[in-house]
Amino acid sequence: MSPLRRSRPARPRSLAGLLAVLVAFAIAACAPTADVAPAGAELRPFRLAPLGAEPRYLVAVYDVETDPTRVDVSLLPARDRDARLFTDLGSGIGDVVTRELFELDRFDLVERRNLAAILLEQDLGQSDRFDPSTAANVGRLVGADLILVGAVTELSIDRSSAVVPGFLGGATVTTVVVEVELRFVDVATGRILGLGTGRGVARDAEVSIDAVQQALRLLRVGTVRQSIVATSLRNAIREAVEAAAERLPPKGD
Repeated sequence: MSPLRRSRPARPRSLAGLLAVLVAFAIAACAPTADVAPAGAELRPFRLAPLGAEPRYLVAVYDVETDPTRVDVSLLPARDRDARLFTDLGSGIGDVVTRELFELDRFDLVERRNLAAILLEQDLGQSDRFDPSTAANVGRLVGADLILVGAVTELSIDRSSAVVPGFLGGATVTTVVVEVELRFVDVATGRILGLGTGRGVARDAEVSIDAVQQALRLLRVGTVRQSIVATSLRNAIREAVEAAAERLPPKGD
């Protein structure tokens, strides 16, 4: 019997294997897929143009309120969830807001160290620290026109399984959602002159728990590196800052 004839019985088995693979791909194509973006790849650009020679407000950026009921830090190890965690996060996010406001290039800014010295000198309790009148008084003490106050209204981290193109058998997708509200307060009157909200969402099918934990730890000291935590936070801040800035009357009006 020729080699050609001996090879024929194997063809049905090869065809069956090929059909099985095609069926598997068809099933995967019909399953829900995750909208996955590489970490840090979707940073939102500013829409507002910088202010040049026009008069600028002098702004002091207050710490950002981080309510434990709205901020999910469950991925942090128990040893990191200490009594100062949310105070540190509020201060760290305030540093991030300051840098984003600097990048917007429409305001002059009070040095955060000067503001921290006033907060320490005033010895404010956590309960009254974010009161608008208290914040306005702190702004006056550092000579600012406006004080920027705000709150994290949501910080959630979800890890769930999903079918992801390119990942055989699916993958664990991490989704970070951050929402913030920021307000410009007139230090002379205590009135809110501009208010804005922002939302940032970032997903990654490759990020590890360790990477998320590290991003949260760095945030406590105001440091953001390329990560889905940094991307979602910065996008939320940028959207909120621009929305609040657009509502401000020109200085002197």
